[in-house]
Amino acid sequence: MEREIRKIQLKCLEILDIVDSICRENNIQYSLCGGSVVGAHLYKGCLPWDDDVDLMMTRSNYNRFVQVISKSLPEGYSVRNYQLSNEFETMFTKIINDNTTVIQQDGTISGVFLDVTVYDKIPMDYRFKWDEFLWKISQVVTIGRIDGKSIKIKGRNFILSTLLKDKRKYLRFFQSQVEKIGEKAKEYSYAELFGAYCNTKPYSPEIFENYSEIEFEGKNYMIVRDYIKYLQTRYERTDFREPKEKQTVPHYQYVNFEIPYKQYKSKEL
Repeated sequence: MEREIRKIQLKCLEILDIVDSICRENNIQYSLCGGSVVGAHLYKGCLPWDDDVDLMMTRSNYNRFVQVISKSLPEGYSVRNYQLSNEFETMFTKIINDNTTVIQQDGTISGVFLDVTVYDKIPMDYRFKWDEFLWKISQVVTIGRIDGKSIKIKGRNFILSTLLKDKRKYLRFFQSQVEKIGEKAKEYSYAELFGAYCNTKPYSPEIFENYSEIEFEGKNYMIVRDYIKYLQTRYERTDFREPKEKQTVPHYQYVNFEIPYKQYKSKEL
C-alpha cells in the first residue's frame, strides 16, 4: 500500500509542477494548503500517508487562474469546476490527469487530481443574513436531489428541478455577491469557499497577503509566508503531528495508472 500511495503522490506532483509553472508565468500567487503545508513543515514533502496535494488561492488570484488554466494545460490534463465545465462535483477546482483512473471513497470516478480551493474576503462586520441564506442554498444546489417522500423533500427536489436547475448559474451568482461584499469591506478576514459563512474559521488578512517559498519534495513551491499561523488557525493547535490512528489514506478505494478514467467509465456503463 505504501508503494501505491507514493505512486499517487508522484502523479500529484506532476500536476503540481504544471500548475506551478502556469502560475509563475502569469504572476498568480498560490500556496500549498492543508495537509500539504503540514507535510512541507514536518517532512519537506508529502505526508507519508497522504494521497493528494492541495493548493489554495485568494479570490483575485483564483479568478486569474481560472481564466488561463484551460488553455495552458498540456495534453492529457483537464480542469473541472463550475466556472468552466458542466462536469463538476465541488465548489473548488480539480486539475485532473486524464490518463489515470481513481475511484474515491464516495464512488466518484476521475483521474488522479490536485485540488485548488479559494479564499474570499469576509467583512469583519458581517451580519449573517443574506449571504448566510445564499450559502445554505449553495449547499442544497451542490448536493442536488435526494430520495424521500416527505413534503419537505418533494418541495426541495421540485425547486432544484425548476428554479435552481442550472447549478452553475446559481454558483456564479453566489460568487458575484460574495466578491462585491468583500471588495467593499475596509476590515475583513479570509475564509474558504465563498466564506463558507456557516462553517469555516476566519483567517487574518496578513496570512493570505504575504507569500514565500518552501521546499517540498526537492523543489521550491509557493506558500503563505506565515504558514505556522495558518496551520494554527486551521487546526487550532500548535503540534501538527497526527497520532498513528489518524495516519490513514483518506481518498481512494481504487487506483489504475494505465487506464484513462473516461475509458474506465465507459466500460462501467
